[in-house]
Amino acid sequence: MARQNQDGSWTYTPEENLYLNNRRQVADFSDSLFNDPALNKDVKAIIKRKYPNIPIPDYDIEQRIEGRFAERDNKEREAAESKKQAEDNAKFQEARSSTQKKYGLTDEAMERLESMMVEKNIGDYDAAATYFASKEPKTSEASWDESRWHHEKAAGFDEIAKDPEAWGRTQILSAIRKDQENSRGGR
Repeated sequence: MARQNQDGSWTYTPEENLYLNNRRQVADFSDSLFNDPALNKDVKAIIKRKYPNIPIPDYDIEQRIEGRFAERDNKEREAAESKKQAEDNAKFQEARSSTQKKYGLTDEAMERLESMMVEKNIGDYDAAATYFASKEPKTSEASWDESRWHHEKAAGFDEIAKDPEAWGRTQILSAIRKDQENSRGGR
């Protein structure tokens, strides 16, 4: 048991003396770590993890400030990611609609095209649409109406219809004349 001397000092038993010396060594060791500029943040973090309610003013303030910076950085990063995602989505929609318009694909054909793109691992709409069009050609649309071909609207049809043989003779003779003129001019 520790006893106080008349001069105010204390006297300890050898066991108490050993215990106090060990505690002093631990305190010196902890103090050197706590005040080391390279390690103090880690030491304070460990202390806060073990004893979360102990106030460490400089560490607590630093954590609040870093938290605010991290929150601001997260908001900026999220805004940038959101903007990039919107741009990517706009590019995707533009590529999709231009391909649909260029190749004249219906909505149902676009769904088949996109499932083929996933299946074949094709990332380009234009390349996929070219392949798709070769595999599933678009049916041609009729260019007549009411079952008539409208030959009468063709240039020179009246002349041909009047006398087909005379028209044919005229065409042959004009071709022969052109040929002769070309051969004379080439000498």
